[in-house]
Amino acid sequence: MAKIESIKQYEGNVLDTIFFRPMLTGDNAEKLGIRVLYNVPAPTTLHFWRGNGDVLQKYTTRGWSGGSPSEKFQKQIDLTKVKAEMAYSAEDYFSTVYELIAARPDVNLDDLSGTELEAAETDIFRASIAESIRANMWYGNTERSEGVLNAFDGVIKKIMYDFAKSSPKEFHIEGYFKNTESPKWGENLLKELWDNAPCELQSLRSEGQLAYFVTTDVYNAYEECLDNVALESAYLAKQNGRDRLYFRGIPVIDVQLNGYNKVVGDMPTSFAILTDRRNLTLAVNTSDYPGTEVRMWYNPDEMENRQRAIFMAGCDYLLPELMSVGFGLPISDAKWKVEDGMFSFQAAFTMDEGAVRQIEVSTYGADGEYLLDSEPMEISDGRVSIEMEMEGEMDAIEFNISYTASGLRLVRCS
Repeated sequence: MAKIESIKQYEGNVLDTIFFRPMLTGDNAEKLGIRVLYNVPAPTTLHFWRGNGDVLQKYTTRGWSGGSPSEKFQKQIDLTKVKAEMAYSAEDYFSTVYELIAARPDVNLDDLSGTELEAAETDIFRASIAESIRANMWYGNTERSEGVLNAFDGVIKKIMYDFAKSSPKEFHIEGYFKNTESPKWGENLLKELWDNAPCELQSLRSEGQLAYFVTTDVYNAYEECLDNVALESAYLAKQNGRDRLYFRGIPVIDVQLNGYNKVVGDMPTSFAILTDRRNLTLAVNTSDYPGTEVRMWYNPDEMENRQRAIFMAGCDYLLPELMSVGFGLPISDAKWKVEDGMFSFQAAFTMDEGAVRQIEVSTYGADGEYLLDSEPMEISDGRVSIEMEMEGEMDAIEFNISYTASGLRLVRCS
């Protein structure tokens, strides 16, 4: 036997119980770190309840004064019809599936039943779909034409889009440089996000649902900072590794998206988000859309095994005031100075050509007074250089960076 010719099709309850539910519930869902809504009726609605605060009253007379309803926030997630498709040559598929079976100690290779084959095939396809859903949840952009991570809009795209079109006061977003010369830039970033987080977000710390969602560069920078602590426990942790990182008791979760940096140049590839886990939600639906199925079969004409799936998926956040966001500025070697009444700024861009359309630099004084604004500068050969005459002492710089996905204002104090 050099090929697998059996046909498998999951529909209805079988599609739910065998294929999708093991992937989106239990430990697998917890690894995402956010709320996962599976097969909630479409359109899916996010809910976030708040208590009424002080509900006690003096007992001075009989009867009741009548209570007010609890404050509730709702937002609808737009679910998108998506499909997944994979193809393997017959030989590659056969060896891959049998490798999974042979690695299991409870399988008798002399008496393979259809159950073991079905489980192995299902695991291969399910793992690919799970990874695609996870990546689209963060970096998805339906306007991306290359066909990579464009099934539905992800969290980063929604934050950038909403921020560009709404009052900046509704969001707390900061820009940061990956300062490799400072061993504490990762820790300083996490501290800055916490110190400047909205009070609504800070007040939820006692509920144990806050988390930092960070890219690998931020995660590694924070871990290196912990390694440099002069304690025996830090020395042992440096040798043995750490299962999880925490900052002031709040988990720091590596979203592990480095492999997609080259295909998502239309948005920041370095970020850190402090939020309540319940504020970010991934929704997958396999029951409210006719034609939802998973099919695996062998195509003798092409001598290959094919896998296909159709379902609905989407993600969103509920409240911007429950987020404190840091986006890494796509520049390196940034230098600026004020000398003889001239402000100069030079930097190199770390993103692919065309990812950032233009940049403007504004300067502000110590009292927040606007000082100077540069003309929009086009990016040329991966570098930008700006010089402006100015009066007064500069205290902050504001970068207005225009990505191909949307405009985004990022502020960094000097």
